[in-house]
Amino acid sequence: MPEIILRANTAAELRARLAELDINVPMRSAGRRSHHAERYCIAYLLATLPIEQLSFPLTLTHSDKPDFLLAMTGGDVGIEHTEAVPENIAHADFLREKEGLGPEVYFTPRATPGEPRKTAAQLRSEIEADAPGCGWDGDSPEREWAAVMAHFVTEKIPKVTANGFVRYPANWLIVYDNWPLPAVNYSKAASYLAPFLVDMGAFSVFDAIFVHNDSRMCEFRDAPINHTLIKPGLMR
Repeated sequence: MPEIILRANTAAELRARLAELDINVPMRSAGRRSHHAERYCIAYLLATLPIEQLSFPLTLTHSDKPDFLLAMTGGDVGIEHTEAVPENIAHADFLREKEGLGPEVYFTPRATPGEPRKTAAQLRSEIEADAPGCGWDGDSPEREWAAVMAHFVTEKIPKVTANGFVRYPANWLIVYDNWPLPAVNYSKAASYLAPFLVDMGAFSVFDAIFVHNDSRMCEFRDAPINHTLIKPGLMR
């Protein structure tokens, strides 16, 4: 059932309501579900967006198809969410947490979108081995990041254009970036992703696409914009 998450008549009231939200994301072994990440991401999105992109009063509702409705005086926005995370690595994280496997500090694993699912036994063996694998060089982290994020956007397009998915005057996509990579230059990575989004026709489906991890948010409309993530409730 749809659930109203917050209402705000002013920017100050929005900050206050965001600060009150429970946006804790449990560990994968402690009951984490998709709605935890969805709330986390929408709260950070609203805290980070320039206030000029919002209009008041506004109401945020958690729903389905799309995940959120942001109702504003300036027009309603449907917001869909997806998480960019390798299924095998998410499962490996679960095993690390639940069973205490492997070293506390380990080599960054490498993954490919759509790779075959591994068994728990295979993952346990890989965790214990902690092999360094092949590394990254040059701008390969930025190019891999762009290709991965494009993959997850591509996966969403047929879902949000299918029958039963409600479309609004504006439609946004949030991609929660949990893909394992070494340090990424997000300005360079965003410049690689932007033409992928244009070529796949993403902006005929989404008016804006936001990709964020726990420190940065990349906004794609025309030219990419990189934002420092702002904690919900803090002053902009």
